[in-house]
Amino acid sequence: MYLYIIYFIFSFLSFLEIGGGRKITRKLFFLSLFLLFLLSCLRWDRGTDWEAYLDIFNGIENVFYLKTYEPGFYFLNYFVREFTNNYTWMLAAQSVIIYSLSYYIIKKYSWSGFISLTVWFGFLIGSVFFVRFHVALTFIFFSIIYIRDRKFWKFLLCVVLASLFHRTSILFIPAYFVYNKNFSRKFFMIAIIFSFLLGTVFKNGLIYLSELSFGMFSEKAIAYLTGDDKELLGDRSAVGIMIVGFSYRILLMGLILAFYYQLYKNDVFFRGLINIYLIGICLFIIVTPVSVPMARMSIFYEYFQILFVPYLVLWKKISRLKGLILFFVVLFYFARLVNNIAAYEDRFIPYKSIITL
Repeated sequence: MYLYIIYFIFSFLSFLEIGGGRKITRKLFFLSLFLLFLLSCLRWDRGTDWEAYLDIFNGIENVFYLKTYEPGFYFLNYFVREFTNNYTWMLAAQSVIIYSLSYYIIKKYSWSGFISLTVWFGFLIGSVFFVRFHVALTFIFFSIIYIRDRKFWKFLLCVVLASLFHRTSILFIPAYFVYNKNFSRKFFMIAIIFSFLLGTVFKNGLIYLSELSFGMFSEKAIAYLTGDDKELLGDRSAVGIMIVGFSYRILLMGLILAFYYQLYKNDVFFRGLINIYLIGICLFIIVTPVSVPMARMSIFYEYFQILFVPYLVLWKKISRLKGLILFFVVLFYFARLVNNIAAYEDRFIPYKSIITL
């Protein structure tokens, strides 16, 4: 229940912000991020993979973890463990990275901080129940500074930092090159249709790789082919999840191409964000029917909806309808929030804190 309350508070503040209450919301934005920071680092026995990450922290001197996990994540655990055996400080260290960098980017580039916050909360529960993937995601999010300013080596440094927490971050490199392209509506449709064909090729390639003796690469291929989370899938197939997820994504993209194509053509930053989002949709289509866990790769690209959705509400061409559009945005991301919570409801609700232990 508390997650829904937070979401609707952010939604209400979004309406207040676009309705002329920016003086109030400007002061509340930092406090809202600070609330998420506190929820994320003071939680206890909450979130997915809780036991696994707690075991890593407590047994960080085991060299097995150095061989198994990314070095950035390992050494951050090791560094914190040198000073304390309290896991809350490890959560706090990661929370500082996530919320400080996210605060900076949203303040710098978003047309509406609270619309971005509403989208983020609906999309990924505001990273409150983060794992190391979310730390990597934050470095990728921060790299938009250097994509926009066309500073490749600084962008690459952000990707490298992200890969130190999650190896798949390296797959974000194409974003730099697609950012400044100017695609036609026809290209968008062809890219999405072609992705379905690539999905078949990808599956066969992964099967072939799993049958070879390429060490870690073959092991990863086997893991992805056989490692779907049965608790998450339930009675649903990977294809079924792809269809539902694709429906969310194609609806959003369809609305953009139908009503915001002029904005896409005229605003370089908005165009770049949509180009990045397109790659996320294509990746989702390609990998999800093969392996639901691999679909996380698309989130590196889709994450930037946090920045472009406020455009959809506040673009001057539709300013008279901004309240109505925001209403539908709130409903859209509420549906996503409900779906996210339902997947692991027992790991999110009720909230448990180190303070109450």
